[in-house]
Amino acid sequence: MTPEPERPVPAALPAPAATVSGGPRPVPEPPRPAAGYAVLLGSLALMWGSSYLFIKIGVETLPPLSLVLLRVLVGLAILLVVVAATRTPLPRDARTIVHLAVLGAVNIAIPFWLISAAEQHISSGLAGILQSTAPFFTLVIAASFIHDERITPGRLAGIGLGFLGILVLSAENIADFGSALGMERLLAELAVVGASLAYAIGNTYARRNLRNTRPLVLSTGQVGWAAVWVAILAFVVDGGVTLPAVPEAAFSVLWLGAIGTGFAYLVFFRLLTGWGPTRASLVAYLLPVVAVILGVVVLGETVDAFFLAGATLIVAGVWVVNRRG
Repeated sequence: MTPEPERPVPAALPAPAATVSGGPRPVPEPPRPAAGYAVLLGSLALMWGSSYLFIKIGVETLPPLSLVLLRVLVGLAILLVVVAATRTPLPRDARTIVHLAVLGAVNIAIPFWLISAAEQHISSGLAGILQSTAPFFTLVIAASFIHDERITPGRLAGIGLGFLGILVLSAENIADFGSALGMERLLAELAVVGASLAYAIGNTYARRNLRNTRPLVLSTGQVGWAAVWVAILAFVVDGGVTLPAVPEAAFSVLWLGAIGTGFAYLVFFRLLTGWGPTRASLVAYLLPVVAVILGVVVLGETVDAFFLAGATLIVAGVWVVNRRG
């Protein structure tokens, strides 16, 4: 996800597809009508927002690490086809390769694993809402390491709203922490928040160290290294990789890999270079909405008053954090 070098990515850029940093200006081309970009934005929200649904379906029969490995392999295959078709050269210098290896772990392998493991115990809609907290962590970390980010009183208020929303969403499980189920669910919620923290670290790391890397190279390199790291973890933790045994799991893998990883990257880069990082970041507000609606409609997940209140606080916090002025 790569904006022009002098315009940093807004804090609200979503993590489900691993936020990345600035790169060279694209070659000018005829402007696309705003309506066309709006369609792309909606498509991207569906691609990324539906990922939580298919993760939930996938982990019903697949270990989380197997699901993650298979999805990144499918996504990597698509990205490599695009690399070959566009004759995009991949990096050979050790510095860039090492940075991509770090991003593959922090920006993809770790958060994908945490979210997939968490959805064994919490709803897909709740995972989508909690994962939208990434902008709060991004702002705090970026302000510490990047000179063009700063924490204003307004942004601090937005961060406060967001974390209040987390507390509201987790209140029931915090109160029930003494029970096995309550503790299990609370740890799952904390895992998703941990994934958001990982995305924030990865986003800041990319902006600091790979600002001028081409977006297709950045995404392909990260996904490639993520496949390496997750394969190692799958054999160490699970003793190997489990293949889908039911059609639902196989479809989930294909959807997550092809749509949620491969094609989503390409659509986002098209939005980012053609419409600009500020308007492209609007997808952050749509992702949790898509995740919640799909969870309710497809899986019959329930939404109570605490859920709605917490979700509202988090989305409001994201808006305040990214508000100008």
